[in-house]
Amino acid sequence: MDNLSMRKSLEKAWDIFVTTGKITSSVRPVIAKSWQRCSDNQLSPFTNRILRTSLSEDELGKQHALLETAVPIMKNLYNIVKGSFFLISLTNSKGVYIAIEGDHNIIKNTKVRLGDNWTEESAGTNSIGLCLLTQKPSQVFAAEHFCITGHDWAASSAPIFDEDNNLLGVLTMVGDYDKVHPHTLGMIVAAASAIENSWRIQKSYIEIAIVDAFKTSMMESISDGILALKTDRTIMHINKCAKNLLKITKPEDKILSQPINTLLGKNHPLYQGIENCFEQKKTGFSLDANDYTANYKLIYSTNNEIIGLLLVLREMKKVKKFVNRFVGAMATYTFEDLIGQNDLFLSTVMLGKTAANSISNVLLVGESGTGKEIFAQAIHNASNRKNNPFLAINCAALPRNLIESELFGYADGAFTGAKKGGNPGKFELADGGTLFLDEIGEMPLEFQAVLLRVLQENSITRIGGGKLIPIDVRIIAATNKKLEEEIKLGHFREDLFYRLNVLRINIPSLRERPDDIVILAEHFLNKLNQRLNKDVSQISKDALDVLTRYRWPGNARELQNVLERTINIVTGNIITTSDLPATIRNTVEEKDEPMLVPLDNYEKELIISLLNKNKGNKSKVAEFMGISRTTLYRKIYEYRIEHTEA
Repeated sequence: MDNLSMRKSLEKAWDIFVTTGKITSSVRPVIAKSWQRCSDNQLSPFTNRILRTSLSEDELGKQHALLETAVPIMKNLYNIVKGSFFLISLTNSKGVYIAIEGDHNIIKNTKVRLGDNWTEESAGTNSIGLCLLTQKPSQVFAAEHFCITGHDWAASSAPIFDEDNNLLGVLTMVGDYDKVHPHTLGMIVAAASAIENSWRIQKSYIEIAIVDAFKTSMMESISDGILALKTDRTIMHINKCAKNLLKITKPEDKILSQPINTLLGKNHPLYQGIENCFEQKKTGFSLDANDYTANYKLIYSTNNEIIGLLLVLREMKKVKKFVNRFVGAMATYTFEDLIGQNDLFLSTVMLGKTAANSISNVLLVGESGTGKEIFAQAIHNASNRKNNPFLAINCAALPRNLIESELFGYADGAFTGAKKGGNPGKFELADGGTLFLDEIGEMPLEFQAVLLRVLQENSITRIGGGKLIPIDVRIIAATNKKLEEEIKLGHFREDLFYRLNVLRINIPSLRERPDDIVILAEHFLNKLNQRLNKDVSQISKDALDVLTRYRWPGNARELQNVLERTINIVTGNIITTSDLPATIRNTVEEKDEPMLVPLDNYEKELIISLLNKNKGNKSKVAEFMGISRTTLYRKIYEYRIEHTEA
């Protein structure tokens, strides 16, 4: 079950509880018990009565050691998930917030503040309160929160114990419910374990506590490259990922305690960043290389003295993959999702599978609603790029002044308000994968020239930047326009058309595949029943007849929307003609008027005769009649000719 379905299921259970006091079987026992306690304590599920606690200097002093140990690890954990709308917090053993790390927006949206008390008695069912009660890791998802204000969030908490197994506090990660992942709780448990390890070391070795915490808890447990240096620039630790990214082949015993410049050289940009960091006593320096990004973090002692420096190296491919995961840069459809048995449609699918085995650009041509993006995703998922990003961009929906920055990104300081460090465009993010340019015919003419240059050179330059960035992106473009006519009108570049129109796939409209209407209708019925939690078992024969006689200008998308609307309003478990929208019924009735749609009996009988003579081979029939196969399909549909497939 996906996160949205889980949330809806829990919301129903929550609504039943707050209105009737009954708990359904879908609610976990630990949550059910907590809800009951909240109800017994007369907490309101519709309002938060979060208690505020003003921490005195003495209390803050007692918690200083915990903060000193936990905050550096929280910051590094936050750096891993930064920009993905997660909040990391630390509460003391009484459930009071004493440290918060997170993006400004999520802190604002969750409304958490230092000094807030998040015990169960104060805030209802939540992961911190459960963690305090059970002293075990806990995760509370969406409507599992007793108070409705928590239904948009998912929180994972892990307890932190000292060397005598006394509870010190609770480490928590909070984010949008739709971004929660089973690994989130594991990450928090690992980080809490790191804090506990650091706490134990700090008892005897305060001077090296943070370094050891990084080394034992973080460096070798994450996939990023980690390089720790002392103030004399000698290497204290380097993990395997860092060695690989820096192309260091020496064994570990030949690296540790060696000056960093003996490995990199004094002219290496990474070494220059290290010197800048130490000399300026500023943390947060960053470097973008072709293969990796580097962030420099100064490490301070309890006396606020610099005791070392930590470099976090992230492979550029992993950075892009991480970003793509959170912006939904993944293809979910495959050729299995292309439903139909019509010959013309099946030949189109076969052509799509052929395109998947090629590296050439693809142009998908078809009316709106025919499933062009489904074809694009299916081609990507059947290609050797399936494990890499799939990004879709609608050229018709982009504001004219944002097209270039969306596609090619911008460099640091490119314009007022530009994001520090710059921002990659869709071409960079799709590197190694597929970029789907939907409604390519709507792209303004001046940007078509820029796109053509990129396709010719396989490289881009960010706005305001001077560095040429090589890219490996396969282009799948789509349009519902006749680009050849757009070229004649001067609206589309001919050279760009030929660059895109390598593998052209014409996707048939639903009118051209009338024998698939019933198949699609039944397929959509099953899917919609599952998604809408309905039990509409079938469509009546008369209703199917109306559906097959309708022209479907909006194609398969219109058919799906009509069925979704009908399933929502139908009172029984069978869709009848009267349940269908009046516009469809009326259109079909008007079409059936003999005076509006006369039939050429001779042509109808000729087609029937030729189909029988050629054993249903429509290609031969179309050739004999001197018409296209598509035109023949239309006539078969309009004359309602029953024929044998061939």
